[in-house]
Amino acid sequence: MIEAAVGEMKRAHPDIEVYIVTATRAASAEVRAMGFKPLEFWRQPFSYETVARELCLTRPDFGMVLGADVLDGYYSPVDAARMLLVADLMAACGAKVSVLGFSFNSHPAKALREVFRLLEPGVVLNLRDSVSLQRFNDFAKNRAQLVADAAFMLVPQEETAAVKRIAAGIAEQRSQGRNVFVFNIHPMLFRTPEPAKLQQMIELAASAMGRLSREHPVSWVLLAHDYRPEIADDNCLRPLADRLRGTVGDHVHHVEQVLSAREIKAVVGLVDGVITGRMHLAIAALGQGTPVAAITYQDKFQGLFAHFGVSESLLLSPAQLLSGDNLEQFMLRFLDAHKAAGALVRRMLPGVMELSRANIAPLLGDGLMRIVPESDGKVA
Repeated sequence: MIEAAVGEMKRAHPDIEVYIVTATRAASAEVRAMGFKPLEFWRQPFSYETVARELCLTRPDFGMVLGADVLDGYYSPVDAARMLLVADLMAACGAKVSVLGFSFNSHPAKALREVFRLLEPGVVLNLRDSVSLQRFNDFAKNRAQLVADAAFMLVPQEETAAVKRIAAGIAEQRSQGRNVFVFNIHPMLFRTPEPAKLQQMIELAASAMGRLSREHPVSWVLLAHDYRPEIADDNCLRPLADRLRGTVGDHVHHVEQVLSAREIKAVVGLVDGVITGRMHLAIAALGQGTPVAAITYQDKFQGLFAHFGVSESLLLSPAQLLSGDNLEQFMLRFLDAHKAAGALVRRMLPGVMELSRANIAPLLGDGLMRIVPESDGKVA
């Protein structure tokens, strides 16, 4: 989301300086490695006085808040409130502020209602799907607009050595008359990722994928999207790969190399379909015109699918996944539907891209993307 939104801002302001709020020295080092400047004020104990002082010194022209899936308070009402109040402080300092498209679940933290309602008028609130927008309007009754996720704007990176190697493997499977699908599961599909549940999920996936490969010309790419050690996708994909090699042999490839977001987007543009429990892996695929079936959680995927008019029959909850042969039947349904779903996704994609660009339109002044002369503006 950072790369996508900043990339679009740089089209309009090529020399813009980008600051990212951080909490630790390690995070600040990562920000510098990305070519940005850290503002290390998200540390404990948290101080609004410190935030206000730093923002007054920096004086950003624009502010962007990555709403994603945290502003309903699902993970932490306190952090959600702080993010919104920092947006409010940026607007008070004279910045144009956009809260980039976020989802809103059906049980938001009640304490956030007044925070949303009392935000500065200069803070533009963007909801990333129609379901979330309706929930938000029922909850806070504040001004808000419909967008699509900012990550749709991310430009794929196709020419790296890693992507070329994966592409060659996919081409080899296709030369054998096989369709190729990306598969992704991860520990965060369960709010409390108990080892027994994760083990059961891996075993069910291995069984389903093995049978489908024996009965259909299907090959698999196991692709991680999140590499954070405690919740890394490979915590599930690595043992799944070990089980599948004994049953499907060369028809499964586990991508063990860490890929950038842009490389991942390139890879999902090469396959016939994607089955995933990661929202932004689904967005990367849909942004490439690739159909998706999703293992959903946190009420997030229904609204995403609504952007494309894709049937909710291609959604499966974690609880359903663990029951009987639901996962196998779900995957078989996707194999049967993926061509029609892909055609629908490609037809709807241009409109969704426009909704994605609407995230930063408020920062450009006239509601439209425009290219302007070089600027010395700053964005936080």
